[in-house]
Amino acid sequence: MESQLPLFKRKTFPGAGNTPPLQVLSPTPESSVLRTLPAYYLYLKSRGGSKYTPDDFHGDVKKFALFVRDKKIMEITKTDVEQWKIMLQAPRPKGEQLSRITVKRKISALRNYFSWLVEEEVIRANPAEYVYTGRPLSPLPLILTEDECLRLLSTSQHDPRPYLILTLLLDTGMKLEELLTLSPDHFDFSNKYIPEVWIANANPKRSRKLKLPGEIAQVCSDYMREYPATDKLFPYTDRFIRHLIAEAVSKAGITKSVSAKILRDTYVVHRLKRGESIELLLQRIGLDPEKSTDAREKYEKLARVGI
Repeated sequence: MESQLPLFKRKTFPGAGNTPPLQVLSPTPESSVLRTLPAYYLYLKSRGGSKYTPDDFHGDVKKFALFVRDKKIMEITKTDVEQWKIMLQAPRPKGEQLSRITVKRKISALRNYFSWLVEEEVIRANPAEYVYTGRPLSPLPLILTEDECLRLLSTSQHDPRPYLILTLLLDTGMKLEELLTLSPDHFDFSNKYIPEVWIANANPKRSRKLKLPGEIAQVCSDYMREYPATDKLFPYTDRFIRHLIAEAVSKAGITKSVSAKILRDTYVVHRLKRGESIELLLQRIGLDPEKSTDAREKYEKLARVGI
């Protein structure tokens, strides 16, 4: 009777040799992605770096290879990559329902693969180069409610300095650094009912003119009488402005963490909920609607939830 095999030791059989090595073929425009993977794996190994990268990238590209099947490399376009990305993001059972970060990693592996093919002069352009993956979105901020905005302004009315600062931030959505560049000359009070302010940005394309509430003329007058301004309307540090905001928030009994950024988000979301165009609002805060996918997604999500 045959003895039991020792633990962790495999039985050998006559005639069973080692598995022959997988044939490595040079990639050509007519090759399928799957056929080029052995050569791509050797390329990754030869580059050094993390020991996990070759296996990770090889595995990600293999998934794409199974998606496009026998399609020739020279026939693969950006549309194929976009369709694969959609499948990765789609809910199960039709898709894989992967996180944004995971999808971004897989697209990055695919870019590397096609860059290798460009280097090898197999293809002329990388079809994955301009596939948008976006940055991972931060957790949605806790913006202020209408009531909290009113309380914040109401408790600041005794002093024109915090009142003017808060009014400008809540009524324009400007950044803190933009607030600190304001000068008295940036305001146009020729129309007392619809005054305007010019917001200068380090990027000239983001500089813009915005309308202000009519009351701002009197508030500015009171502020400059009590705090005479020269070149700059607010000759303070950003730390001092943050202190003024925090003090006003405390006096209003608001427990949320409030910053100039939160007031900017509050400005956009409240107007979005009133029916204003997201494209127009993004322009008002100095963003390009065509290049601000993450901001658009964040604000639209905030507008859908109750505040």
